[in-house]
Amino acid sequence: MRRARSRRQWSRMAELEKTGEIVEAQVVEANRGGLVVDVGLRGFVPLSQLLSVGNLGTGERAAVPDALRDYVGKRLPLKVIEADPRRDRLILSEKAAAQQQRRRRKEEASSRLVEGQILEGTVASVTTFGLFVDVGAADGLVHRSEITWERGIEPTALHNPGDRVRVLVTGVDRERGRISLSIKRLVEDPWARALRELAVGTDIDATVTRVMPYGAFARLASGVEGLIHVSEIALRRITSPSEVVHPGDLVRVRVVAIDPDRRRLSLSMRQASGNVVYATRTDQDANV
Repeated sequence: MRRARSRRQWSRMAELEKTGEIVEAQVVEANRGGLVVDVGLRGFVPLSQLLSVGNLGTGERAAVPDALRDYVGKRLPLKVIEADPRRDRLILSEKAAAQQQRRRRKEEASSRLVEGQILEGTVASVTTFGLFVDVGAADGLVHRSEITWERGIEPTALHNPGDRVRVLVTGVDRERGRISLSIKRLVEDPWARALRELAVGTDIDATVTRVMPYGAFARLASGVEGLIHVSEIALRRITSPSEVVHPGDLVRVRVVAIDPDRRRLSLSMRQASGNVVYATRTDQDANV
């Protein structure tokens, strides 16, 4: 009778391993290596498979730490990752169960989301390719190209984990469970404003943002950046833009060319009226 019940229980564990179904189990014992749980059979959850307990230091290995003792008597959602009746080995994972639950929540969330929705979220993590934002039930990705309209800066440096952000849902891939988001599309494209306000021959103030060997980039009040070629910086001949301008300088420029298709703006200090670098350095340094 007992053997038949044991076979049935092992058969069920093997089926759970195949299907990935999550099972709840009570923690009955804690030791230095992890937790012993009761799922009809005795199973083991190794330390590495627990969500809130990391690897123990050498001093903590001598006794069962309180963090593990606190689990005893609690019920945990677990996933069977190995069921081997011949070796009497049943291994379960709290981490794998949590990952699966999160995937399911993401699938459920993506089924409710539609493109064009505006959501409040929290930056969950920052990577080289963008931000993962928790919008409630799941995380969505703000690709680095969708963080800001500004150019010449590292977009992923603008936010940190824990930051609250407003995002626009730009895509929902229900089959792959992916949610695409944008931060920058919630504000007007600076180029749209620039095309309304600027015209070739217009003189306007701009702030130098970067100085390169071939010229200086300057940002207008509309938010767009334009290039002042080295030949268009001063009335006299100069070999390097840094002889005249530095990042942060406020300068008067003339719009000499607008290329909306390539999103390029050509500027000239030399042609602008009142060709002066305003006071951000000493008077001697500011002379053109």
